Amino acid sequence: MTWLVQLLTVESAAQTVLMLSVVAALGLSFGQVKIKGIGLGIAGVLFAGLLAGHILGRRGISLDEHVVEFAREFGLILFVYTIGVQVGPGFFASLRKQGLPLNLMAAGIVLMGALIAFGIHKIFKVEIPVAVGLFSGATTNTPSLAAAQQALKDLPDG
Repeated sequence: MTWLVQLLTVESAAQTVLMLSVVAALGLSFGQVKIKGIGLGIAGVLFAGLLAGHILGRRGISLDEHVVEFAREFGLILFVYTIGVQVGPGFFASLRKQGLPLNLMAAGIVLMGALIAFGIHKIFKVEIPVAVGLFSGATTNTPSLAAAQQALKDLPDG
């Protein structure tokens, strides 16, 4: 029985995996609840994670950094994979029909987002990490967020 107490009280990789699993299961359950025919679906996991992060942070409970980093990277991999599986079958047909105009529009959106984020940084003196998060969120560009997080980690402390 002491192993169960240690699992719940001592910070470890096993405790982190348990916490992430419980939050995901609660989020899936929460997403199934429907009120007047409207439910959160898979977004219930997002809201459960936000709530759990808030509660754990206020209580000073921290999770194993390496396991959390692995879960973040693995989640991104699964997200990109599922999008590829969903979009993949019609990708080449769409590319042949409207490839150049759509790619130019996508590049323009990303470029304009970068210019606007840079302008906000310069004009309103917003810190670089905040401007990068603004850019990544506004353009829903998850790879740019991952790249920016890694670049910010690699910067020497100033």
